[in-house]
Amino acid sequence: MSARHLNAAPAQQSAVSSGLLGGALDLLAEINGQCLDMLCALAAAGQVAAPVGPDMAPLWRRLTPEARQRLAAAPYLLADAGFSDESRWRRLQAGSVNDQQRELPGGVFTAKGASAFTRRVLVFGWHLARSQPSAARLALGMTPSCLSLIAALRLQDIDRIGELHPGWVRPRWEAQPEIWRNMLLAALQGNAAALQQSKLRGIQLLGAVALAPATTLRS
Repeated sequence: MSARHLNAAPAQQSAVSSGLLGGALDLLAEINGQCLDMLCALAAAGQVAAPVGPDMAPLWRRLTPEARQRLAAAPYLLADAGFSDESRWRRLQAGSVNDQQRELPGGVFTAKGASAFTRRVLVFGWHLARSQPSAARLALGMTPSCLSLIAALRLQDIDRIGELHPGWVRPRWEAQPEIWRNMLLAALQGNAAALQQSKLRGIQLLGAVALAPATTLRS
């Protein structure tokens, strides 16, 4: 991914991201849809987990299938696995994954189907890092260093990471509820302009992460 693409206006970045993803765009929307379904289920069950806080739960419970579909069409992944956390992936050089200790159960995605969802997010990120690195930087917010580290892993490593670290996969921007609030409101209202604006904001944030120096902060 050139600096020219990453420095482009958010609208241009959105078009670039969609174009780079190509056939993977449908899979991205499918994974996003699953992420939204699981967050809606948390809200329906009265479980509080970022970004489904007490004040946000009513919005999640109102999210119709049509609204979820609008959100799922974002040109970036709504879940994250620490794709910008270099220290996380540096500890997992190829061949060292089996030396890791299993984490205690936890995290946001714990309902039925969570394991399969976690694996899909990790495999999708790994696959993009290997086959479409430019798309991985814009759609996943991967930094160059993380991209190299993730691409060097093997599929069996990715599977093992999913078993050992299920809590790594979390909603993106979980510490920034206003981003989610704006997205949910725009999707609920069917306001195309507002929804597009919220998606462009996401592209802008991920572009900033992809350009930032190596960091251990979750995007």
